[in-house]
Amino acid sequence: MTDHILQEVRAARAEVAADFGNDRARFWAWAREQQEAQKESKKQLPAAPTKPTVKPIAKSKSHAPRKRAVRPARALA
Repeated sequence: MTDHILQEVRAARAEVAADFGNDRARFWAWAREQQEAQKESKKQLPAAPTKPTVKPIAKSKSHAPRKRAVRPARALA
């Protein structure tokens, strides 16, 4: 039984290797160039506009009634 996914991966690897003449050094040099080009393109992007700072709204107090401490019952004399 053959694994179709494995065959696709091997075919893609062979195609890439053929593009670079089966030279790993050429492939890695190309990969580094691509990575540097991507970094440079990100540096040239305009900065995102800054949003005006808004003071956070103070938390409102809860309207739920507070539980009161229960006093111990008095002993009847």
